[in-house]
Amino acid sequence: MRVTTPITVGACIGIRETLAANRPGASNHDHYPLNQYAGKNFFDGENYRVAIDRLDGGYHAAMDLIEWMQDYCDQEREQARNLCLFTDKWITRLKQQSSLVSYHTTKRAQLDVVRIPKQLAELKESNCDEIQKVIDKYRNRVNDIYINERFRPGRKHRRTSEFKKLFKTAHASLSEVANQLETLRSLHKKAREALRTAESACEILHLDPTATDKQLTRADDVKERKRESLNDIDEKISEMKVKYKSAQKIYRKRATEIFRQCESVEEERLDHIRETLLDFLETMDTSKYSNKVEQIFTDIKDKVTKQQNSFDDRVFWAKSYGIENKLTKSLTLASNGDDAENDSIIIESRANKKKIDHETEKNDRRQSVVERVADDEEASAAINSTIPAKTKVKRTKSITNTDKKTTTEPSTINNTVLNQV
Repeated sequence: MRVTTPITVGACIGIRETLAANRPGASNHDHYPLNQYAGKNFFDGENYRVAIDRLDGGYHAAMDLIEWMQDYCDQEREQARNLCLFTDKWITRLKQQSSLVSYHTTKRAQLDVVRIPKQLAELKESNCDEIQKVIDKYRNRVNDIYINERFRPGRKHRRTSEFKKLFKTAHASLSEVANQLETLRSLHKKAREALRTAESACEILHLDPTATDKQLTRADDVKERKRESLNDIDEKISEMKVKYKSAQKIYRKRATEIFRQCESVEEERLDHIRETLLDFLETMDTSKYSNKVEQIFTDIKDKVTKQQNSFDDRVFWAKSYGIENKLTKSLTLASNGDDAENDSIIIESRANKKKIDHETEKNDRRQSVVERVADDEEASAAINSTIPAKTKVKRTKSITNTDKKTTTEPSTINNTVLNQV
């Protein structure tokens, strides 16, 4: 005789979960009930319902997965928003710094670096959009698989009614035989009690000296009838057990076929979870943005290296406050970014003021030179009136050379004036 290994629910969910669900003093702090089918045989009674409950229970597991993914996505979006707020806060703070200490290329370099978190937040936000697509895809699939219950809140698998009907039909013949067998067992119990009562009555009569032969004979007949009835019930029970075994074999075969269909549906559910997890992991993996992140930092580094110039900043500061020197004359300031307009306004105002001062100084120098030349001419005229002609000619030449030297070297006078200033 071929021995078949029964399918147990414990084999489906795992021995560890089975022991945990049935351990003494176990309590459930979540909203999930304990597994009432743990350790029971699938083919006993209506334990086929475990397959139905597994189909319907998949909805709660799917919603937990969706809720977890959505929470993760929301956390990432919150981080992106915080990075944007952080960036805006510090951009505003840097712009409010005093132009006395924060200016020109160094300030623009700081602003460029402060804007990095916002660029990273944009990448994170883009990643969240991809995660949301995975969540929406799985949610739509779950909504297609699980439909609303008609007479109670909640959802059930769209094929739950189909499988439930198949299991009930397959179990109907076995259930009928099982009910008949249970009825016979109940009758057997009553017949056995009746036989015991008849045997007790017969024994009492045989011990009673006043009992007649007719009474004894009647008591014996009753006892025999009760015994025959019990034997008939025993025979029927034996026959019904044979029928039950036959019906049970048929039911096992049909239930196994239906269970295989349930397994194919369960396999689809598990494959969907596997596919969703892989898609989610793919979107969670931020290494795909490594090139963009590297490019962001590379661009900022190059920008700071090439455009930030402390020497230019010092020259800009000096020109902004009218401090001219030889160092600043050979430099050309470059303006860029947010500070370019302010820098140009300051330089232009300072340049106009210096231009006016320069024109005033130039006119003063010219007037001073003219007055000095006039004084020299008057002095030379007085000398010419008192010296001989030969000496007069030489003196005039000497004075003329001196005057020429004085008039042809204005740079010396200009330097003297600038040093005095």
